[in-house]
Amino acid sequence: MEAEIEYWDRVSYYSTREEVKRTETWKDSEEGIFKRFYKNNNSLRYCNGSYYKLKSNALKKKYDEWYESLSESVTFKMYYGNGVVD
Repeated sequence: MEAEIEYWDRVSYYSTREEVKRTETWKDSEEGIFKRFYKNNNSLRYCNGSYYKLKSNALKKKYDEWYESLSESVTFKMYYGNGVVD
């Protein structure tokens, strides 16, 4: 499967407006694309205004359904990875 992914970032350091900086085509299984999408967005969680976006609304809907179907322990591990949580 192929999916087009947009990378969004702020226009400038002082701006709150965002724009598409690049578009990438990812090739993998649907679940592989979803996991990569989550991992890439999670790595940007402290970068204000930077994020990845699925170009297709239909694929975005499938991603939301996939994420909602995950157990709490899986989403916890995806978010924290191998980190230690007190």
